[in-house]
Amino acid sequence: MGGASAAGPLALFSSVSGVLAVGLGALAGLLVPGGAPRGIVWLLVTALVAVAAGLWWGLTPVTERLRILNRALAAVQSRSAPRR
Repeated sequence: MGGASAAGPLALFSSVSGVLAVGLGALAGLLVPGGAPRGIVWLLVTALVAVAAGLWWGLTPVTERLRILNRALAAVQSRSAPRR
């Protein structure tokens, strides 16, 4: 049971970085005139962002990753909290 809870942050990080990678790839692809070059740029930018995210996850010490992710989560939660 402990393994499932430990995989949560990795799953969330992977999902968010995957969506970000594809989005940035699509945006970069739109800047290139149509055809095959657009697809190649999309693929390259998506792969580069995904590899960078994977390297960050793999090379950053666990305590530093958790500190950064907790800070980001707190910022998102504070923005979504209802104001009184």
